Amino acid sequence: MLGVSRITQVKEGTRRYPSGVLHTKSWVVDGKHLYVGSANFDWRSLTQVKELGIAVFNCPCLADDLRKLHKIYWKMGAPRAKIPKSWPTTYDTSAYHERPTTVPQRNGNQAVYFSASPPGFQSCHRESDIDAMVKLIDEAEKSLNMAVMDYAPTTLYLKPLNSHLNLTNSLKGRAHFRWHGRLDEAIRRAAFDRQVKVRFMLSRWSHTYARFYSYLHSLQDLSSQLQCLKINGKCIRRGSIEVRLIQVPDMQYGVIPYSRVYHNKYFVTEKAVYVGTSNWTPDYWKYTAGIGMIIRPDDISQKSFIVKQFNQIFERDWNSNYTIPLSRFDNDGNWVNRTRYK
Repeated sequence: MLGVSRITQVKEGTRRYPSGVLHTKSWVVDGKHLYVGSANFDWRSLTQVKELGIAVFNCPCLADDLRKLHKIYWKMGAPRAKIPKSWPTTYDTSAYHERPTTVPQRNGNQAVYFSASPPGFQSCHRESDIDAMVKLIDEAEKSLNMAVMDYAPTTLYLKPLNSHLNLTNSLKGRAHFRWHGRLDEAIRRAAFDRQVKVRFMLSRWSHTYARFYSYLHSLQDLSSQLQCLKINGKCIRRGSIEVRLIQVPDMQYGVIPYSRVYHNKYFVTEKAVYVGTSNWTPDYWKYTAGIGMIIRPDDISQKSFIVKQFNQIFERDWNSNYTIPLSRFDNDGNWVNRTRYK
């Protein structure tokens, strides 16, 4: 049967969200199936880009909650739509970090909830992406495996402040990049305070910002200063932060613009998984529409089979022939020793 499709455009280029876009990649099908992940819905993403997502089948409770976020997008796609001071109660969620939805599974029940960005698109009890990410990282005790295309503790895409806003004289002329170190600080806390082993994998491609490298070196350099957990004077565990770049090889028979890139956006601890649709810079959390899906075992004393699968995926990519240690690049992204990787 051929159904009737309706398409709307969500416009976020407003005074409140001057650089925002709809960056979400998700589906809800028949009110019971859903998908959340990194892949855009075009042929390049599905054939020429390294993507990762998660699909859920026959789960109306999760599909209904995700659909509430889709309804907000649809509402904001209407002509002259404005973000309300508060969303109607029909958009509220009952699932968040402290009270996730229990999803029955044969391999063990899972606790699941969705986070969202930006703040204006969050209904009552809807947790923000950055809050959800920081909470999960703060709960990590052993391992933190992270994979994303872009990462920075500063904004990247905002225009100069006085180019699009009617500002007071005290704000005019200020630098338009802004520091937002919550994720950066959570990573450092995990390694420094709780001796967590952090492995961070990021994309290297033709559009990688040069200043990413200095941020990453700053993280990895902390490893040399991490304290050791001692028992009876013996060091039993020390945290670490290791960074690698993953580079998808170019096509041999022609160039395809904006392709051949590692586009994943997830992290996994020994306890939980976060799968998102946004890159990890403040622009996305503050100004861009995105969704995160958080999964952990409903019984925290049990191991999650989904956590195991995501850790296996990370290990495969981390140990692949396409990863390059950060130490092979200087703070500007220039090669230090390229002989081995030619």
